[in-house]
Amino acid sequence: MSKFENLDYNKALKELAKKLRKDSTQAEIRLWTELLRGGKMKGYTFLRQRPVLNYIADFMCKELKLIIEVDGYTHNKERWWKDEERQKELEEYGFTILRFSDEEIMNDIMNVSRSLEDWIERHPPAPPSKGDSNKPLKKRFTEFIYDLQDQICDTLEELDGKARFRHDDWDREGGGGGHTRVIEKGDVFEKGGVNVSTVHGELPELIRQRFEVEQGWFWAGGISLVIHPQSPMVPTVHANFRYFELYDDSEMNEIRDQWFGGGADLTPYYLWDEDAVHFHRAFKKACDKHGDKLYPKFKKECDEYFYNDHRQEARGVGGLFFDYLRPTEQRDAEDWYAFTTEVGKVFLDSYVPIVKRRMDEPFNEKQRYFQEIRRGRYVEFNLIHDRGTLFGLKTNGRTESILMSLPPRVRWDYDFKVEENSREAYLLNRLENPIDWIEYSKKQEFENADNAGITD
Repeated sequence: MSKFENLDYNKALKELAKKLRKDSTQAEIRLWTELLRGGKMKGYTFLRQRPVLNYIADFMCKELKLIIEVDGYTHNKERWWKDEERQKELEEYGFTILRFSDEEIMNDIMNVSRSLEDWIERHPPAPPSKGDSNKPLKKRFTEFIYDLQDQICDTLEELDGKARFRHDDWDREGGGGGHTRVIEKGDVFEKGGVNVSTVHGELPELIRQRFEVEQGWFWAGGISLVIHPQSPMVPTVHANFRYFELYDDSEMNEIRDQWFGGGADLTPYYLWDEDAVHFHRAFKKACDKHGDKLYPKFKKECDEYFYNDHRQEARGVGGLFFDYLRPTEQRDAEDWYAFTTEVGKVFLDSYVPIVKRRMDEPFNEKQRYFQEIRRGRYVEFNLIHDRGTLFGLKTNGRTESILMSLPPRVRWDYDFKVEENSREAYLLNRLENPIDWIEYSKKQEFENADNAGITD
């Protein structure tokens, strides 16, 4: 076994590495999110604040045996790359150290990218991991959710024009962690979160009981988002896409069970029917690429799942909901991976055109008040019924990230009533009587409901 293969995680440096990740500089965050994370750099996997021997590298790629250091005011840690003896020790293990200054990263990120790409092209190891058909599903899914997080956050920041997402890495005791991004107090978005997590470890007792096993280990990865706009004319949206593996062995090598889940749903406060039509058309088109029976099935499951039984009304106008998509004789795990990622990729097409249409609609305080009443119903569902919220809390997930879905301003009024024949009453009628929006659109002939090029 080579020295490189022998390099193991230095547990003595674990807490320091966690602190350094949490206290990352702006230059480190930019280098990570724009160039290194999720296989962005020519398909290679980089690790962040990684213990190597007795040191902590800012970024490390095992495949390339490459360490990248950001040269600047970096957490007050010792600048060990300037120590010839330590650098020599690392080089004996086959590592190369590349350094970039804060100024280079913040002012000329494209040149940094070119420099890294050029080095990789001149020092090729084995073929890169990205695109490797033998790469485990969980690794490919991890890359997918991190890339999707980038795309969604970049698009929403551009739409808002003012607010930026706060980045927050976290670790889960027991195994794994995630990357949370939260946007607040923007011109368009009052609060929103886009969270990615990959957690693993021994199954908690409650989950073992659910799956009727005496012992077991799991891996779960997913992206979950909720966006609460300022304007009551712009709907709230939720989406999540996840993958789960269950194992009998603690090394988590032999998969005992595996499945995909996810979906998306729209929660308007003032409803334009064409917005609901557009949202459903986008997801129907994605589903239909994998069979014409999927959209009707998962649309129905969404209507049934996102329903407040105690209020006798839906949370919103629906969308898709699917869970426990296991390999079968008809569809294997690769098929469900393709379906889940296809649906995830269409999220921005389903929501952004609606935001653009409604973000400049005028509204008054009475309509804002009604938005806050309806947000209360949203909170009720999340805390009483939502499986993802309950699973996260019961598997020792990060509470701040789990509850990021809750809106900032909410109200509950005793026995709140709306005026008859009002826009508020129109919404409630729709929520009490779920609609087949595709069939409805055909009858109403919403030819212009979709200004993003999505059609049946």
